[in-house]
Amino acid sequence: MHKEAFLQCAMGAERTLYRVAKTILRSDADCADAVQEALLKGLSHAALLRNEQYAKTWLTRILINTCKDMARKSARSQTVALTDILPAPDKREQRELYEALRTLDEQLRLPLVLHYLEGFPVKEIAHMLRTPEGTIKRRLWQARQEMKERLTEEEI
Repeated sequence: MHKEAFLQCAMGAERTLYRVAKTILRSDADCADAVQEALLKGLSHAALLRNEQYAKTWLTRILINTCKDMARKSARSQTVALTDILPAPDKREQRELYEALRTLDEQLRLPLVLHYLEGFPVKEIAHMLRTPEGTIKRRLWQARQEMKERLTEEEI
């Protein structure tokens, strides 16, 4: 993949990558760092990408690996981000939805965000997460059920 094509793809995928990072990492700063690091890794290995059609999927997979590495490292150190203490004000409904999403297990949350918020098809998600398509479909169903339960509990 040429540098210009990679940069164009990266610019188009930046918001998606940030939202995917937010499903794994809590801090906005960590998400921004993860996206930047994933883009740098992608740029340095752009020549390895065989099919430019899957560039966004490839970048998302690099980002997921980067986020998981960062999460492992942060789990070892006990620091508290200021955003965890003083969350930024949000609209009430968005905050409730985000909190419900945050309570889902990562195995359910990540496919849900990739499919419904980012628009990736099940086949690409399965490829990104290195998981069978049937498993992704089951996780999506399970995540929908859990979100439905959590959101209806909050209304009561």
